Amino acid sequence: MNQKKEVLIFTDLDGSLLNNETFKFDEIKNFVLKCLNNGIKLIPTSSKTDLEIQQFINDLNYNIPYISENGSSIHNLDILKPDISKKIILARPLAEIQKIFSENINTKLLSYCSLLSEMDIEKQTKILGLSKKKLEASMNRNYTFLISFNGGKEAIEQLNIACNKLGLAINQGGRVLSIGDKVNKSIAVKKTLNVLSNYPDFKDVITIGIGDSPNDLEMLDYVDFPCLIKNKNNQNLLNRDKYTISTKEAPLGWMEVVKMALEKIH
Repeated sequence: MNQKKEVLIFTDLDGSLLNNETFKFDEIKNFVLKCLNNGIKLIPTSSKTDLEIQQFINDLNYNIPYISENGSSIHNLDILKPDISKKIILARPLAEIQKIFSENINTKLLSYCSLLSEMDIEKQTKILGLSKKKLEASMNRNYTFLISFNGGKEAIEQLNIACNKLGLAINQGGRVLSIGDKVNKSIAVKKTLNVLSNYPDFKDVITIGIGDSPNDLEMLDYVDFPCLIKNKNNQNLLNRDKYTISTKEAPLGWMEVVKMALEKIH
C-alpha cells in the first residue's frame, strides 16, 4: 500500500506569508490553519528572531517548528518527532560574529555601516517599520546583527567579499542587511530534512518553498516546488523558469502559490 507522502512548506514570513507593510495575514489565516489541520507541515524559515517568530505562532495559535535568523537555529522539531532536540544551533554566537566583523573589516567599509543596535528607538522604528513591541523582539538577536548600509553597489560587493573571507555571510532582506555566520536558509532546510529523514514517514517527503527576497533563492532552488511572491521590489527575480510566481502580493499571493503547488502535487 502506498503511504501518502508528507508535505512540508518552508516559508519566509515578511513579504511572503505576512504583508510587507502591515506584517499581518488575517485574510489567509483560515487557509493556513486548514493546511495545518490537513496534515501539511508548516515551517517558517525567516531572518526574524526567535521572539518575532513566536509572536507569529501566537497569532496563528498553532504550535509549529521554525527556522530563525536566516538559518542560524532550528526550533521545535520535537513537535513532529518527540525525541528530536528542541533546538538545533547551526551558527556561532552573536558576540563572536560582531567581534570578527568589527576587528577585521576595513575602516572605509565600516564607515558605510550603521549598526541598528546602536540607534535610538525612533530611528530603528523608522528603518524597520515596526511597532515598539515588535521592535523589541526584532532586536533580541542571538546570532546575527542588522546594519543599515549607505555605500553604493560596488561597496556592498566589497563588503560581501570581505565577509566571505572571514567566514561570515551577508543576507539582504527587504529593509536592512543582516550579518551572521556562514549559514543560510537552504543549509537549515537541508539540516531539517536530514534530521527528519531518520524517521520512516519523513524519509521521502515533498517540499514547497516560498519566499520573496534574494536571501530566499538558495532555499527555493533546493525544494521540490519553489514559489516566489511578487512585490514591487523584486521584479528582477521574476524571470526564473522553475518557480511558481504569484500574481498577488502577500499575504494573498501566499495562498495563491500554495494552492497551485498542492494542485501539482495531488
